[in-house]
Amino acid sequence: MRAAAVVAGVCLLLLSGCAHHNGAAPRSSDTELCSSLQDIIAQADSRFRKFKATRTISPFSGMTKWETKPVFPNSQCDVLEWVGGRTNYVCTWPEGTEAQSRETYQKNAALMARCLTQPWSQSETRGQTGGATTFKQPGKSTQVVIRYFRPRGGFSPAWETSLTIGDEVTSEPR
Repeated sequence: MRAAAVVAGVCLLLLSGCAHHNGAAPRSSDTELCSSLQDIIAQADSRFRKFKATRTISPFSGMTKWETKPVFPNSQCDVLEWVGGRTNYVCTWPEGTEAQSRETYQKNAALMARCLTQPWSQSETRGQTGGATTFKQPGKSTQVVIRYFRPRGGFSPAWETSLTIGDEVTSEPR
């Protein structure tokens, strides 16, 4: 009888452990997402060392990439180290249409505005396609940028939403 209870308990644990692996990420609360976002921002000064997992080097761009856990559900995230020393935690949501991308952007930008209060400030900009919201703190180099856009080059008709945390990405070496 006791062995049957143990087997039943193990089966229940195995089944409950797999219950959320149906292709969709489990929903996180706003509090959990804000906590994760703050944790990632806090790691910017250490070049996101805590979040670096599987490493790959792109021979064409000179960029080093580490796969990492996503801060938001349904996103794909990496830590990117650029030529010149800049490091960013970057997430993307591949979207289908402009409306889907804009909806993901608006929902997550609003959440970030609730998470990143004083001393953070935010500004919005429009691009050739889409738009962006940038969060900055006075005297700090770490910024948080969420945007939606259609990638250039015509390789994909799909729109994307992206989140970039860390150093500002520019063409100037650091």
